[in-house]
Amino acid sequence: MVFLLALSAALAALDPATTPLAPAADSQAIVIEGTNPKGRANSYLDKVLPPIFDGQIGRFEDPLCPATIGLPDNLRDEVMKRLALVASVARIPLDAAKCRANLVIIVVDDKKALIEGMRRKKDAYLYGIGTARVNQLASSPAPVAAWQITDVIGADGMPLRTDGDGYPRLFTTVPPSRIVETTRKRIIGSVIVLEQRGLVNVTTRQLADYALVRLLAPMEPKERTPPGSSVLSLFNPGVRPENAPQSLTWWDLAFLRALSETRSDIVADVQRHEIRERMLQEMAKVPQQ
Repeated sequence: MVFLLALSAALAALDPATTPLAPAADSQAIVIEGTNPKGRANSYLDKVLPPIFDGQIGRFEDPLCPATIGLPDNLRDEVMKRLALVASVARIPLDAAKCRANLVIIVVDDKKALIEGMRRKKDAYLYGIGTARVNQLASSPAPVAAWQITDVIGADGMPLRTDGDGYPRLFTTVPPSRIVETTRKRIIGSVIVLEQRGLVNVTTRQLADYALVRLLAPMEPKERTPPGSSVLSLFNPGVRPENAPQSLTWWDLAFLRALSETRSDIVADVQRHEIRERMLQEMAKVPQQ
């Protein structure tokens, strides 16, 4: 989409600051956690991907093109290398050539000021988020805010066409059914904004892994407290970086693989069931501790 093409340059003009991130001791590690997958997949999904009763679970269809803003060069390089490593392990394609950013990590002093600046000057970067949700993101006491830009296309990949009356219509050869939809939801861009105050003692590995899982996981307006079995618990209330997962966990990796390999043209409850089953298959391969 056009509004994502110059995202990095436009946000850089808002003067994000650097951060006291700590380099990771071993950027290759993945936390081994979860030796008994039975019963834990539902617990993980209930908090990371709550049931959706109307709509679909969107995901990226284009290769990822990550970018960071507000990090010193050395820390930026560590984060980018870690993102590429985890994406490769999770079997998620990255754009190897020069690309337009669609997965953006921003570090600032004040996320509210940044989001308000976007709303006033670059509201296209908040496309489809809604006023209430933007207010919630800006005013939340949490040191992190994240959102996704999505659209809907036909199940066969055809775009919706807007006629003279302004209403989008779908022209497709895909027949409707109780399980397969005639459309599919896709994520075309994700943004995460982190404040410096929340990054004290956070390693570059934790930042990269948290950002990747957070930006790829479909987000709901009413997000739940992430489980301790996920790197997403890094910023949970009362959690210190030293006591949080030091990288993504096997549960996170199983989730990313399942999400990327699950059909997106089926109804949400069937999608969620397929994700859970694929997660269990992945967790069955985890080395026992």
